[in-house]
Amino acid sequence: MARRGGQIEKEIRHLREEIQNLATRKNTIEQVAESESVPSSLIKYMTEERERTNKLLASIMEKVNALQKELDTLYGGEAQEQQYAEQLQDSREIPLSELDTKILNFVQLKGMVCADDVRTFMKYNGRNAACARLNKLHKDGLVDRIQLGHKVYYKYDAGKTTNTLIISPPQ
Repeated sequence: MARRGGQIEKEIRHLREEIQNLATRKNTIEQVAESESVPSSLIKYMTEERERTNKLLASIMEKVNALQKELDTLYGGEAQEQQYAEQLQDSREIPLSELDTKILNFVQLKGMVCADDVRTFMKYNGRNAACARLNKLHKDGLVDRIQLGHKVYYKYDAGKTTNTLIISPPQ
């Protein structure tokens, strides 16, 4: 307990010293601010400093641009190969059941469908199965989902599936 009291006393002394330092600093700042020549010299200093900073940033940007040009000339062909390799990594395979394949083809033909359209096409009794299958296709990234009013419509977007291989059983 006594040890903790000593630490607290040290912290209190330290805080008092900081308060005194701040008070003396405040007084010197007030004295400097009262003199008339200081504000104009501060403004002049700030503008000169900004000009130096802008020149430094401009030279840094020139060097970065020159390095970028060198890299483009040295690794131009390799950069294209790397970009192609990244595209191949982004490609994926999605296995689909026969029913999902039929629904996806139906969505492609119609352009935009809702669960009721799929229900009538697949001759389902209720909408739940149609909703579930459309949601699965949406989660797989094969169709876009758009809500218009109270109905949710699904639309096939060929651009999203350019790197996708859809695997379905033979019909």
